[in-house]
Amino acid sequence: MILKNLAGAAVVALTVGLVACGDDNASGTGTLSVILESEDSITDGVEPGDDVENIGDGWQVSFDKYIVAIGEIEIELSTGDDVHAHADEVFVVDLKTVPSSGLPLWTLNDLRAGRWEFNYATPGAGDSAPTRHSSVTQADFDALVNADGTYLIAGELTKTGGVSCPPPSLAVPGGRTPTGENDAGHACYANASVSFELLVAAETFFGPCELDGVPGVSIVDDTTQTVAATIHGDHLFFNGFPEGDEGGTVRLAQWLADCDLNLDGQVTRAELTAIAPAALAEIDARYQLGGSPITPLDNMWEYVEAQLKTQGHMNGEGECPFDGQAHEH
Repeated sequence: MILKNLAGAAVVALTVGLVACGDDNASGTGTLSVILESEDSITDGVEPGDDVENIGDGWQVSFDKYIVAIGEIEIELSTGDDVHAHADEVFVVDLKTVPSSGLPLWTLNDLRAGRWEFNYATPGAGDSAPTRHSSVTQADFDALVNADGTYLIAGELTKTGGVSCPPPSLAVPGGRTPTGENDAGHACYANASVSFELLVAAETFFGPCELDGVPGVSIVDDTTQTVAATIHGDHLFFNGFPEGDEGGTVRLAQWLADCDLNLDGQVTRAELTAIAPAALAEIDARYQLGGSPITPLDNMWEYVEAQLKTQGHMNGEGECPFDGQAHEH
């Protein structure tokens, strides 16, 4: 069953499906609390600068809302005894509002002591009968469900002296006068603030997750353990889909500013769909597109979808293969 407080501010799923095949020789059982965790790139935004976690081309990124459909928790005992448990509930939550300590949403009881693999999903909201968390307005919830979407993200890029340099063959500058051009010779126009609202279907299964080479979570007799499904917010600005240490990843935002084809200060799905990656001067040798979970990447809307499919982690930086595809960055 699902219990809600009267104010609707907290939602906790308590009923768990537990399936076991083979003998259960464990001496005791424990409990797993699964929390939802937001990376601070979502709650605090991403600052420009020279550090590896900054936006390297001077743009500041902030988010007004970062709504996700998340759930379908699956865990499996690592001993190979074919013992698994699940919490099927899906919640639609605004990650901007998640406290730093995380948001408890699922509790799995009566688990055999031992190490369990951990998996979860960001499904389509239309097919998963989700529960609306109080952080999400009814209008946004309905929009996500009606579109069978996974994410609804609204934010803004800002930069003093910022410009947009859309591909010349697609640009609709009207009467705007260029202020210069980029290295590819594309005309650039003053555009110090660029907003975006992205309602994206990016259904993904994450797992089995591990942290520092250690899989999942350990359940101890008569103890409640906690594991976090962590969503990162800066992958949209990664230089492609790099593998290896995330410290080698560069975060860049000029590409998104250049997608404002009509220079109205807002990037839309129609504009992103119209632009092939090769048409953007910013998608150059710095970018690694080969690791994309969507191939081929025909346009920048698919690029957005693909990046959102890589954002699921465990306990902060723990790695989770997406849709069975190994991914370490």
